[in-house]
This record gives sequence, C-alpha cells and structure tokens, in this order.
Amino acid sequence: MDGNILDDPQRLKAERESADRTYNEALTMLDRAIQHPPADFPHAPRPPDEHQVAPLNTLWRITAPPSPKGPLRRVFAAAVRRVVSPLFEQQQAFNSAVVDHINRTLPAARQTVESIDTTLAVLRAHVEALARFESLLIVFLQQITPYVDTRDRDVAGLLRGLSGAINAVADELMKRSEALLARDARREAQLGALEEQIGRARARIDDLVRALPRSASE
Repeated sequence: MDGNILDDPQRLKAERESADRTYNEALTMLDRAIQHPPADFPHAPRPPDEHQVAPLNTLWRITAPPSPKGPLRRVFAAAVRRVVSPLFEQQQAFNSAVVDHINRTLPAARQTVESIDTTLAVLRAHVEALARFESLLIVFLQQITPYVDTRDRDVAGLLRGLSGAINAVADELMKRSEALLARDARREAQLGALEEQIGRARARIDDLVRALPRSASE
C-alpha cells in the first residue's frame, strides 16, 4: 500500500466517513426490507357442509306407496305404477348416484381443508421466523460498527502504549549514549593529560640523561 495514503490523515478520515455513509445506507435499506406477515393473511376454507348428508343417505331411496283398497283402485294404481315406474327407477338411480358421489367426495374435501389449514400454519410460522431472523440480522449488523470502533480504540491504545514504551527505551538509550560519550570524552581528556605528563617526563629524563656525563666528568 502506498505510504503516502497512510501518512495522509485527511484522506483517511474522508475514506472512513464515506465507508460509514455507505454502510449506514445499506443498513437502512436492509431494515426497510424486513418482511412482516401480512395483516390479511389467508385463512383456511370452511369445512364442507355435512348438514344434509345424513338425510340424503336415508331419503335417496323411493318407496312405493301401499296398494289402495278396492279392486278398481288396485287396478288403477297398478296401471299408474306401470306408467310411472320407469320414471321412479330413473329418479332413484339419479339419487343413488348423487348420494354415492357426495359420500365419496366428502372425505377428500375434509382432507383438502385440513391440508390447506396445515400449509397456511406452516407458511405463517415460516414468514414469522424469517421476520425474526431479519430483525436479529439488523441488530447484529448494528453492533458491527461499535465493535470495530472498540477494536480500533483498543489497537490505538496498544499502539500508544507501544509508542510510549519505544520512546522510553529510546530516551534511556539516548541517555546512556550521552553518558558513554561523556565518559569517552573524559577518558580521552585523561589520556591526553597523561600523554602530556609522559611527554614532560620523557623530556626531563632526556635532560637528566644528557646531564649525567657532565656530572660524571666534573
């Protein structure tokens, strides 16, 4: 990464503010998109009407009326029965087919209503669970920024502590270096004075050495 970018506080601040705005806008859009169960959530249909099922199962059969009294009436009734008997048989066959159809379709209608009711219950529970998940997701995402800020402050504190420790070590090293330099300077001064004294002593010894022959001759 370019060092100039890291060394530009204004640019880093602008990039951080831009990232914060983008994150907050995305979080707002996600919050608005949370799903909620509709107020007019559909209900299961009513169960089939079985009020007339029992009467239909008993009234579908057509029974012939009792024979009338008297020979003329019986003959007339027999003639009428011969005429209307095909109609009654056809009507009874129709009644039987209708009742059989109702009895066959009634269990399927009950199962259909129960299946729709169960499906709607599962769908409602799924929508409510999805809404709870999205709400929890929003709460989680809202905690990211404070968490990151806390981590940044923690890292900044560690860096400040590390910088202070480095500065303290540097100061201590500087003091020791200055002390060593001062000691070296004193040693050099002492060595210079000692060399000067040695030089003077050598000169004096040389003078004494030169003076010894004269003293011996005298």
